[in-house]
Amino acid sequence: MALKASLDFIAGLGGVAKLVENAGLLAGMTRAAAHALRLPLVAPKAYGDALTALYPPQGIESGAIVKGLKADYMSTVAGGQGALKGKIFRIAHLGYYDVNRHPGPDRHLEVVLKRLGYSFELGQGWRPRR
Repeated sequence: MALKASLDFIAGLGGVAKLVENAGLLAGMTRAAAHALRLPLVAPKAYGDALTALYPPQGIESGAIVKGLKADYMSTVAGGQGALKGKIFRIAHLGYYDVNRHPGPDRHLEVVLKRLGYSFELGQGWRPRR
């Protein structure tokens, strides 16, 4: 049943090529949001579109961001592993995410960061850019 649901989702997007295109769109949006929110990319020159790895703002534990997104929005965002455990968080762009059906983690991330005490103007991460 899970496989059928996944294949139906991919078919609904228009096939595997559209899934990859969708991941690229979401990744680009997330990188733009990260830049606007002053969240450094872990790999600023060698990033991919499957996921975006970010450093949290100074003074905020990445685990608190992961837990906040999970508890408040049921968004599964992963923390770092090995030497990066507790130092980064990772947002996936493949799977049941698309611009039309999901507001994306960027808006949710802003709310969680604000609750954790990060100072910025709400809306920075998802404002349309020209």
